[in-house]
Amino acid sequence: MKEQIKNIVFDVGMVLIDFCWEKHCKNLGFTEDVIEAFRVNMIQSTCWERLDEGTIEMRDAIQQFKDAMPQYQKELQVFWADMKGFVEEYDYALPLIRELQQKNYKVYLLSNYPLEMYRLHWPEFAFFHQVDGYVVSAVEKLAKPNPAIYQLLCNRYGLKAEECVFIDDRFINVEAAKACGMDGIVFEGYESLKMKLLDEGK
Repeated sequence: MKEQIKNIVFDVGMVLIDFCWEKHCKNLGFTEDVIEAFRVNMIQSTCWERLDEGTIEMRDAIQQFKDAMPQYQKELQVFWADMKGFVEEYDYALPLIRELQQKNYKVYLLSNYPLEMYRLHWPEFAFFHQVDGYVVSAVEKLAKPNPAIYQLLCNRYGLKAEECVFIDDRFINVEAAKACGMDGIVFEGYESLKMKLLDEGK
């Protein structure tokens, strides 16, 4: 890692936690047809993007999902009744952050995340209580890859972009960070990331 890097900025979903909505569906006994309908009409929808942006209320989004999938009203009701089942914290998340901080890096979170889920999930994540700061898209009504959200993180915590490395599982978000002056790593798994962050020869 470059010598000037002082701050490690993590995305949350699929980097520090598993967004395991499909596993949640299977645990509820849903068929593959239901799961595929959920993927197309909910998880990958523009309405979900609006949840990330904080520009639609959860209840209104759920109603839109019900309108889009009237044949799965019961399944949607059951699915949304237990939002804690949507995510699981990766075992490596807290130890990795602690190890980085022991090496004198500051650690921040910059995440696209729906508001109600953020309020429910994040206090339960062990790593959340360890980090030096965070920005959540739905709270700010800004989402990656909008350059303004990266600048907001820097402004809020007095960071210099060139002293930050940003880690995200989506290439477009990493490229946006680079355009703002940060270094960037596309997350491709824990072992690869740890090598890039903690190998002193890098």
